[in-house]
Amino acid sequence: MTDESPEARRRAFRVVSGGEARPALPPGPLVIDAPPEAVASEPVFMDMPGGPRVLAPGAPPSPGTAPLEIARHLRMGEALVWWDAKAGYDLRPLAWIGGISAAVLLVASLLAPEFWDQPFADLWRPIAVLLSPMLLWLVREQFSQRAILVTDTAILEVPRRGEPQRLQFSAVQRVSRDLLTGGVVLTGKLSKIRVPASLVDRARVAIASQRKGALRSQAERPDDPLRFMG
Repeated sequence: MTDESPEARRRAFRVVSGGEARPALPPGPLVIDAPPEAVASEPVFMDMPGGPRVLAPGAPPSPGTAPLEIARHLRMGEALVWWDAKAGYDLRPLAWIGGISAAVLLVASLLAPEFWDQPFADLWRPIAVLLSPMLLWLVREQFSQRAILVTDTAILEVPRRGEPQRLQFSAVQRVSRDLLTGGVVLTGKLSKIRVPASLVDRARVAIASQRKGALRSQAERPDDPLRFMG
């Protein structure tokens, strides 16, 4: 099973060692969360080092304080609204693929027992083809690992490897499905942002919280059949 906890996503973009040694700050005040029943009708703003934290009204919770590795990509004075990271592997679909593959092999064994009498040089090829979706899923999970940041004016992508990308809301020209990550891809004139499937819904809510009530002409609206930009 995947470890997609907030702490795991924070640690995936951990602060590297080697920085200047500084004295530790005194401990902050103890924050005790009220039970959900007491504030059912009000939004809960949590500000704890290792737990969920709502950074802006209307935005979904972030895993916590943004690590330095991704926070340094913000511009001076830019307000961070939401961030999250795809840092683990979702292995649940592999169980389904493995179960279906085992069922196919079982049926093949019952209908054609001589299938297993083939030399291994001929046997491994059909088995490899049968299990290839598992490999493709693992490749997609690896490629999907990246952090997504939504600010008051833009969306940023910080991959585990490669150059970060930034796209202003007003510069989004097209939104479409992304076959590589299973999520969506936002295309602008000079850059492209890929949002993994596990982060699409929260990124949409975070963007909507900043664009709510904005008046836009038809010419300013991107080609967005998925309604990702609102």
